Amino acid sequence: MADFPGGELAAINPILNVADLAAGIAFYTEVLGLELHHSFGDPADFAIVGRDGQQIYLCQNGQGRPGTWLALFVTDRTALLQQLASHGHEAVPHGDEFRVQDPDGHVLRLFE
Repeated sequence: MADFPGGELAAINPILNVADLAAGIAFYTEVLGLELHHSFGDPADFAIVGRDGQQIYLCQNGQGRPGTWLALFVTDRTALLQQLASHGHEAVPHGDEFRVQDPDGHVLRLFE
């Protein structure tokens, strides 16, 4: 493998465009179970949510594109599916994955 001029690649973090930052934060924290790491701006228009060293950036009406697809690999998909269902979000099976949309239409592909 060729040397990487940047040293070690430490992270790749998607930026999701959201229409309502508060609603996006609520979905990713209350429904999906991530943690709010930080929000920026007054009023806030950018936030970082994540857990276990993984992060997703949320940007209100700025960076990112509607309809982004993300693959999430978890160790207990059944528990996550139950968490989603308890908040009224049904994930749809598709082959060996389940798919669910966030409030802005971003598709989360759930793998175990």
